[in-house]
Amino acid sequence: MPRPAYSSPYVWWSWFTGKKPDLDKLDETDTYGRLYSRKSSSATVMRADDADLLGSADSGLLGRADSGPMSKSSAEEKDPETRAKIAAAKMMGILKAKEKFRVSFDTGLYGAAVVIPQIARSAGWPRNLSVLSIRSFIFLCVNYTAQGAILYMIAKEENVWDLFAGQMYLCDFGRDANGCPDGPDCIGPGGTVFAPPRVYSWDMWTTRMYVRDSLVALFPHMKDEIHKNVDPGEYGVESYWCRLLCCTLFTVTVMSDLWGSINIVRVLVDIPNKAEYWIDYEVPEWADKDHAKAIHGWSELDLVALKIAGMSLHWKILNVVVILIPKLLLWKVTAEAGITFLMETSGIEDIVVNSVALAFILQIDELLCEALMSDTTRAILEKIEDYHLEDYDKEIAVESMTDEELLHRYEAQRTGFGLADLWDTFPVKLCFVFLLTCWFVSLYYARHCVTSPTGGQVSHSMRLPLGTHFTFFNAFFQHFAPVETQDEPFWTMPNVAP
Repeated sequence: MPRPAYSSPYVWWSWFTGKKPDLDKLDETDTYGRLYSRKSSSATVMRADDADLLGSADSGLLGRADSGPMSKSSAEEKDPETRAKIAAAKMMGILKAKEKFRVSFDTGLYGAAVVIPQIARSAGWPRNLSVLSIRSFIFLCVNYTAQGAILYMIAKEENVWDLFAGQMYLCDFGRDANGCPDGPDCIGPGGTVFAPPRVYSWDMWTTRMYVRDSLVALFPHMKDEIHKNVDPGEYGVESYWCRLLCCTLFTVTVMSDLWGSINIVRVLVDIPNKAEYWIDYEVPEWADKDHAKAIHGWSELDLVALKIAGMSLHWKILNVVVILIPKLLLWKVTAEAGITFLMETSGIEDIVVNSVALAFILQIDELLCEALMSDTTRAILEKIEDYHLEDYDKEIAVESMTDEELLHRYEAQRTGFGLADLWDTFPVKLCFVFLLTCWFVSLYYARHCVTSPTGGQVSHSMRLPLGTHFTFFNAFFQHFAPVETQDEPFWTMPNVAP
């Protein structure tokens, strides 16, 4: 007779005995009655002391259990308000401990490069796991190449091709156009006074400048008249605050990748510096294995446990050099390039679209993992257990506390508002986003802008590069390996010394 699908304990009981029990007449003192009686509020919960009874029932021993009818727990006897307080204390105690001391490992290419080799090592390097380990590093190299190539091209566009196009840095051109001509910083890169109808993007402004200069070249004797009647406008930003908002939202989108790197650091620091087993075969002790599989609908795969454990020091060093440092470097360069790209975008629509599109660079690893990695590798990554840091058991003491102790702690928390509560109220991640945004925006101003006599930020003098040669170090370490440029500037800010 085929085994039925797990839908109800009574289906299994019918399969074992060939009879369908009368649920309304089932005695709660029977073994299965204690476990599955409809009258019990714990109908779907198996207590630890019921495991042996279940085993005896499976072998046909359906006699009375020694214990009497199931009694209500102490929580069930309390009033709804008390039960709500107990539930809140348990919920927040457990969730706060998990938030602080439980680490969810990366399930993308970086996680695969860390986890798969350790599982293979624990199993003695079998051929199939060794192949998966090598493959995980191949995909990691593909990811590095793809992300690095995109970032290299963006850096070359900003540091080489934009200069050959004659583009100066946007900085804060046009920020105070609404207050012009009487306000500060009203002089644009073309040397004329800003006005809202005269603010254009770079492409539009250069096109209008080209038309005016072409007319002057064709009719040099009409130069003054052409300059009077043909107005190319000025190059400036349409909305300064929209640009800052989109920079902040871009920082939010790249934060998840940074938290993934921080989690890798936390795990590598916390686990022991010795080789431990990351894979185990856990057979239940409360019942026979086949019986436990039948009760829960388990397969042999469900008995395989994958967990984060100790790692030898040389493996830790390898993971730091091959995985962690490149991951952090790519994040830093992506964040800098993204903020610079957004700060150089003048149109509101372009800023909004680019703020979303740039985050794609850091999602390439997830795309490759989803599209190219095998189902086996993804299943292993999904099966890996979350890692609990050293103080997790101490923080999750709520599991062993009685209801009375929980109520006492709950009432104590209502009596005052201390520094710890104030710190919990403080949105740390949000403030971290603001700090990072301010840092990268300030870095943009420091590298590309100077302060005008009226206090605004304008582009520094622009010089053409000596050629199109652009190396990896120019792209990823611009502070230490800047692009070589000519001595004479091709553009200087009007009324500002070069």
